Amino acid sequence: MTDPPTLAPDALQALLLADGELALLDVREARAFHAGHLNLARCAPLSGLELQVPDFVPRRGATVVVYDDAGEPGAAASRAWTLLQRMGYVDVRLLQGGIAAWMARGLPVIDGWNTLIKTFGDRVRQHYATRVLPVPALQALRDAGVQVPIVDVRPPDEFAFLSIEGARNHPGTELALRDFASDDGIDSPLWAIQCFSRTRGILGTTTLAVLGHRHAAFVEDGVMAWRLNGGAVASHAQAAADLPRVSAQVLAERAAQLRARAGVQVIDGAQVARWRADPQRTLYLFDVRPVPGAASAAAADVRHVPGGQVLMHFEQLVGTRNARVVLVDDPEGLGAAVTAFWLRQFNQCEVAVLDGEAPPWHAPSDATREPDDAASQGIDAPTLQDWLAKDEAIVVHVGPSQDFERRHVPRARYLLPASMAPVAPLVAQGRPIVFTSEDGAAARIAARDARRTWPDAQAFHWLIGGLQAWVSQAQPTTADYIPQDLLSPFDDDWGSTMRVRPEHREAAWRDYLAWERALSARVIPDPTVCFRLIDLAESARAS
Repeated sequence: MTDPPTLAPDALQALLLADGELALLDVREARAFHAGHLNLARCAPLSGLELQVPDFVPRRGATVVVYDDAGEPGAAASRAWTLLQRMGYVDVRLLQGGIAAWMARGLPVIDGWNTLIKTFGDRVRQHYATRVLPVPALQALRDAGVQVPIVDVRPPDEFAFLSIEGARNHPGTELALRDFASDDGIDSPLWAIQCFSRTRGILGTTTLAVLGHRHAAFVEDGVMAWRLNGGAVASHAQAAADLPRVSAQVLAERAAQLRARAGVQVIDGAQVARWRADPQRTLYLFDVRPVPGAASAAAADVRHVPGGQVLMHFEQLVGTRNARVVLVDDPEGLGAAVTAFWLRQFNQCEVAVLDGEAPPWHAPSDATREPDDAASQGIDAPTLQDWLAKDEAIVVHVGPSQDFERRHVPRARYLLPASMAPVAPLVAQGRPIVFTSEDGAAARIAARDARRTWPDAQAFHWLIGGLQAWVSQAQPTTADYIPQDLLSPFDDDWGSTMRVRPEHREAAWRDYLAWERALSARVIPDPTVCFRLIDLAESARAS
């Protein structure tokens, strides 16, 4: 077998300082990524890489660099190289010596998750002098009977998880669509804009300020600080009365203003078609509307990402740096304009807004696609239930551990499928093994890999449609498990503050907020991190 080509740390640093396309993938599990990674790396764990990478790095000719701890033969990066080669990626290299060699050269790393966008948010706050409303000040206003609209800019599922009692919910770019035309005097009402901690609250507040809302303020440290200061929070909250939407004419004017200030290009469908056909550049298309248009839903390469989340989750959506990103929106175009305004300054891609709908497009046939040798191994829910009732099968759940914690087939074991080795004791029992996952996709791959690992073993199967199909047929699930059920640890659990158990939240939240406040000062010295924040006065003169 050919040895993977390698790239020395200094050579990788030179690529990161250049302006060409590059997909830098940390293929360790999320917990290791969270403990320390290169500032411009994307988390792409080996356990889910095959499912993640086609959308994450869609151009097979892109330069891809993968790394793990030390770059040793047979470790995660080497195995990722083999997988990517098999999938048709033609320019894949390993970071020589892994992150250990990078650090030995004195090159920068950072701990945490979504560190680029969080650093960007803090720099935006400083650059734009975003108005800040400390939690004690907001509490004092409410205690004095002042009516302060509190607007949570997170997606509805995060808002429902835990929110400030009485808050409205207008996710991300949706907030900019609201009517603040009466905000023209010293006595106009204050709007308190918040998220769970900092970044989305900062960006939401600053967006309103750029659009002319002079009385919007960022609730410093969001829901976490509110609760830590004794404020009332709500679980499973329903959003309070909606803030009215402004007219289409005003939305279009706001969109044009933002695009002009940031120099965002507007393109047509013909340009999209040309970019789709360009073999030298990577293209991502995102429909940012609350409900995608029919044309977007029909086009195989358009992903629906509403509510400003293209920006917040850029590091999970766009694996190739300096690629082209096209945003699709309603005719007024303000949601796309807000996202493009910030993406231009984030400086990790070339961004454009589409005028109109995405042209039709179907994925070409993939000559590199592997034979589907798991197809015949799929079973349906009634079959699995019958086997379990007779104790004739072993169930192994694969995929994110959070899915397993939420629900799984009773008596299922758990596997993070970076390796099939932990399954060996189950294979030795001689009974069929059925892999399950939330939607069946990861289970199908696991069944295929197990079959290749043990070609002479008893049959390996996967549950067609996954837990979603299982539940739709009223089959039982459980959230219970014991340590012996874990064939591999929850190495994908990177320590999200939303996953912390209630009894541990106070300490975890205080630690997290201290980390996030200090993050920007640690990231910015890295010369590969280069935001391009706009001087609004200069851009206004230029326009």
